[in-house]
Amino acid sequence: MAIVSESVSASASESVLASASLLASSQPDPFCVLAGAQRDEAYMTLEREVRRIQAAQAAMLSEVTRSHSFLDDHHHSPASWLQAVTNSSKSTAQAKTQTAALLAQLPVLAAAVAAGEIGDDQLQLLRRLWANTRCRDQLPDSEEVLVGYARSLTLHEFRQVCQRWQAHADPDGAHRDHETSRENRHVARSRVGAGHLLHAEGDALSGDIISSILDAHADAEFNNDILDRLRRFGDGADQHPLARTATQRTYDALIAIFLKAAGTTETTTQVPLVNIFCTESVLSDAIRDFVGGSVAGSVAGSVGATGPRSQPDGRASSQRLRLCETASGAPVDPHDLVIAALVGQVRRVVVDSAGRVLDLGRRRRLFVGAAREAVLLMGDRCSHPGCEQRSGQIQIDHLAGWASRAGPTNPFNGGPTCPRHNRAKERGRFTVVRDEDGWHHFRPDGTEIAPRAKPRAKPC
Repeated sequence: MAIVSESVSASASESVLASASLLASSQPDPFCVLAGAQRDEAYMTLEREVRRIQAAQAAMLSEVTRSHSFLDDHHHSPASWLQAVTNSSKSTAQAKTQTAALLAQLPVLAAAVAAGEIGDDQLQLLRRLWANTRCRDQLPDSEEVLVGYARSLTLHEFRQVCQRWQAHADPDGAHRDHETSRENRHVARSRVGAGHLLHAEGDALSGDIISSILDAHADAEFNNDILDRLRRFGDGADQHPLARTATQRTYDALIAIFLKAAGTTETTTQVPLVNIFCTESVLSDAIRDFVGGSVAGSVAGSVGATGPRSQPDGRASSQRLRLCETASGAPVDPHDLVIAALVGQVRRVVVDSAGRVLDLGRRRRLFVGAAREAVLLMGDRCSHPGCEQRSGQIQIDHLAGWASRAGPTNPFNGGPTCPRHNRAKERGRFTVVRDEDGWHHFRPDGTEIAPRAKPRAKPC
């Protein structure tokens, strides 16, 4: 069991036990006096030790599987042995067994987990890729790039990377998933006591259309609540809660949509506006797969997608930008992308390696119209670490101040943020930058808030 001894040392175990004992004791905890980067690092030190121990457990479980020692006590499988030893559920034991098998197959990932650099949620996403037998053999070729993204990206962004990688590694499976969700679309209605339940399922693209319409009406309900509160309380309105919660406003928005349609049963001819976010290589490959034959090249050229078919090499640096989805992240079947492109419903968005949209110049101070939309195409969630709030109230703010630092009003200098964190950025004098690894927020003392990999230096 040399691998176990290498994965976790006695000092690591002692560190975890000492920290746990300190937290459980009645003595004053030094953690209470920490703040900022020191507080974050103290917690992450303990978190990394926990991850190292979990990596050691995975190595032990891999050894049990390799040696078949679970048969010593007549257990059916390594999972049933683990379930008995740890008194855990079958699903938990199976998940840990799969994780052990994953780490045994991918040494770079195993080393990163043993170093405490990758958490449970990232491991769960990679385990799902490994569980797909059509993708499993391709994982070793993509191991380094996926591990790199697991270290550096936020969980939301890494989930998107895994989704895009699987769609590329298993295009037939992805297409079947889209077709299945479209075939199985349905709406269920039922009365539950004095209440009513409405449940709808369908494909991601139509769901994104529904969500955008519902969000627009919910924003209108929110504005109505703001105006109503202002009429009732005047200048002190912001000291009083709104009349409805966000979930209540969303339901009322749904009712408003239905009431607008109550006067007719005719099928609408309105075409919803949906931005499909993709790269040139994805569009080219999708057209070739969809059309096939000798006409594929001419069709691809007609929509500006030319060149040889891209290779499914997971080591490519553009893996993060190999996407086919709506601006909100809903996956789009490449077949639907081709149809939209051929009928002129796709607007191509040119981005750089950090995912930033083209420059729109310094012509106005506020991010409105195309300038606002270009920033939202890079992400419609609040960029502050741990927030990721999404709503029509998302604000677009200058990273370098428009007045204080002559910052231009263009997507390179704009970022999405919720009202609270927009105010906090100004009051706390935080510095925000974006690069290939996503958003980075720095405190006035130069330390980064919740760094995902090696802490970065505050930009000048």
